[in-house]
This record gives sequence, structure tokens and C-alpha cells, in this order.
Amino acid sequence: MFEGLKKRLSNFMDSVVSKEKAEIKKEEEQEQHPEAITKEQKADIGERNKVHIAEEPTTKQKSHTHVNEARNIEMETVGETSKNEEHYKPNQNADKAHAEEIKMPQSPKEEKKEEHAASSKAHPAAPKHDEIKVQEKHHEKKPTVGTATKIKGIFMGNVHLKEGDIDPFISALKIGLLESDVNYDVVEKLTDEIRKDMLSRSISSRGLDNEIRQIIRESIQKILAKRSGSDLLEVAKEKKAAHELPLKILFIGPNGAGKTTTMAKIANMFITNGFTCVMSASDTFRAAAIEQTTFHADKLGIRVVKGAYGSDPASIAFDAIAHAKAHNVDVVLMDSAGRQETNKSLVEELKKIARVTKPDMKIFIGESIAGNSLLDQVKALNEAVSIDGIILTKLDCDAKGGNTISLLSELSIPILFFGIGEKYNDLMPYDPDFIIDNILPNN
Repeated sequence: MFEGLKKRLSNFMDSVVSKEKAEIKKEEEQEQHPEAITKEQKADIGERNKVHIAEEPTTKQKSHTHVNEARNIEMETVGETSKNEEHYKPNQNADKAHAEEIKMPQSPKEEKKEEHAASSKAHPAAPKHDEIKVQEKHHEKKPTVGTATKIKGIFMGNVHLKEGDIDPFISALKIGLLESDVNYDVVEKLTDEIRKDMLSRSISSRGLDNEIRQIIRESIQKILAKRSGSDLLEVAKEKKAAHELPLKILFIGPNGAGKTTTMAKIANMFITNGFTCVMSASDTFRAAAIEQTTFHADKLGIRVVKGAYGSDPASIAFDAIAHAKAHNVDVVLMDSAGRQETNKSLVEELKKIARVTKPDMKIFIGESIAGNSLLDQVKALNEAVSIDGIILTKLDCDAKGGNTISLLSELSIPILFFGIGEKYNDLMPYDPDFIIDNILPNN
């Protein structure tokens, strides 16, 4: 009987020790991650602390000698376990506090408050909408000059900019140029030149932003100042003085660019300055093109030479020149059908018109809102008939005129006028400063 009891007690003690070890391991994990302690775990800690409190053996237990010895063995084992707990638990007071807390009953409201506080710690509240806006503003990057450069400027007056100082300005400039329809390759070339110029200069630390802006302006102005063409009125005056009239002008360009309307504006300009004109309705391809030319000629009070649709445009232009010579007309303005540079048959037709009429000036009419394709159009038609000047239309349609930089950077063809509306006097002479003011950012 004694042996059986001892064996049962031994098994019981083994289970107690293994349970205590498992509990100690849980406590170690909870000390590393205190937020993971749940309410049920707090209750388990309190129950375990109760077990650690030694109880006085009753009179009935004293009478059972073997059971009493077994209890002594149990108490020694529990004592050893408690020492191990002291080694692993740096703060037993916290466990006692948990035990006392569990012993005291709480109302449902207090339990809800406690759970809400615990969840708030584990999951902090999301920032408010206004706080998010403040954080986003804080992370915005603006073009600024480096601190070291500014400090040098305070003591020395002038500074030499570094790559890090220039990069934000160059990036902002690239975006502005591309949004203004400047060709990508031209943008890269231009900004590289501006970067080198800025790095090579000693710039005053006072009003640094304005000086950098002025450097950019000067670099763009160098390109836009490439204008070797003569003014149309001056050309007409010279030919009149030399008795070499009529002045023959051929208008070419893609479909829908506004050739006929622009031709009427040029006619109005000559008439206003005392020259006589005749118009050639040489666009025999587009529907209503002849009627449109006739409408403008009637409003301006000038003669129009025209033929049937589908007839040879070169012959109609030739007849208009003959009429001008016979009636001492100063200027012949010749329209042509719109054509893309990729249409080889129409390009060949254009070459024929140029050979037959031998115009004094061949003016390309293009849209200022055409973007990068404008440069390709001018290059192709220039190779075909050798363009003498460019007029950019529709600058009033929210265009900044940045493609003038592309044209003048890659070609030596001058820009003559900008079309800024539909009225006859809505023709603005080429002005580089007007383009620069449109392109450069305001700040």
C-alpha cells in the first residue's frame, strides 16, 4: 500500500513540475511582449500564486504519517520551483498585484473601460485628416540651396553652386519645358548647357533664386534670338523700290493649321501698309477651301484667282502671278492644300508648285499646339521646298509656344508671326520675351 501511494505521489509531483516549467516559459514570453497578456492569463497567474502560499496541515493530516511525508516532499519541490521563478521573474510585485486585482470583483463598466484601454495601446488611433495633410506638407520637396552653400554665401557674399544645389532647379525646368511642348532631345541639350553655366559662375548669395532664374532666361534667349529672316513688309518695300514686284508668297503646312485664315491676315497687314494684293485659291483639294478664300478676299476688298476643284493648283497660282503682273499688283498670296510630311505624292505636288511659281518666300504655317510633331513636319517640308519663314497659329489656345525653342534650336528658319485669334489683326510679330515669360515658372 505504501509503495502504491508513493508511486502515485511521484507521478503527481512530476506533473506539477512540468506544469510549473510550462508556466515559467509563458511568463518569460509575456515579459518580452507585455501587451500580449490577456485577462484570462492574468487569472491563471493569480491562481498559480495561490498555490505558492503554504497551508498549515490539519490535525487529520498529522495523523496520517505517510501522507504527511508526501506533503513535505511536495512542499520541498514547490519551494525549489519558487526559487526558479524568482530567477526568471524580475518583478514578483507585479504578479502579486495581478493576483490582488483578480481577487477584487469588478463591475461590467470597469471591465469594458479596461478592455478599451488595452485595445488603444495595442492599436493606437489613426491620425486625423488634418494631421495627414500636415505630414504630407512636411514631406514636400522644394528646390533649395544647400545649407553649406548658404553659410558660405553669408560670409563670402558670392557662392559657387554644387550639383546638389542645381538639381532641383534643373528638374523643375525640365518639367516646365516639356509641358510647354519643347522637344525632349532639345530639353536635355538645353538643360545640360544651363547646368554647366550655373556651375561655372560665382553667384551672389542675395537673391539667389532670381539670379538662377536670370541664367535660365539668358540661356533660352540665346536660342530664341536666332532669327535671320527679314520682315515681310521690309522685303516688299525693297522689291517695290527695285521694281521687282510682285512679291510672291506661298503658304504651306499640314491640314487644319490655319493656312487660309493666316493668308488673309497677311493680306490685311499689306493692305493696311499701302500695298495691293491678289489671292490665289490654289487649294483645289479640300472641300469649301475655294469658297473660304473667296469669302476672305471679298471682306478685304481684293481680287481672288480661282479654278475648279481637282484642277492643277500650280496652274492656278501661275495665273494669279500673271494677273498681278498685268495689273501692277504688289503682292501675290498663294494658298495650297494641307498635307502631311509623310504623304509623298502631295509633297511632290508641292515641289511642282514651287518650281512653276518660283515664290520669293515659302512660309510654313503650323499650330503652336502641335507639340513635338511640329519639328518633324518642318524638317521634312524644308528638305522638299526650302522654307523661308514660320508662322505659328493658335497661340491663344492655351499654348505656351515652347515648340519655337525646338524649331530654332534645330533649324535656322526664323519665326515671323504668332496667330493669337481669328480676327484679321490678331497677328503678333515674333517676340522672344513673350515666349520666355510663358515658359518660365512664376516662382
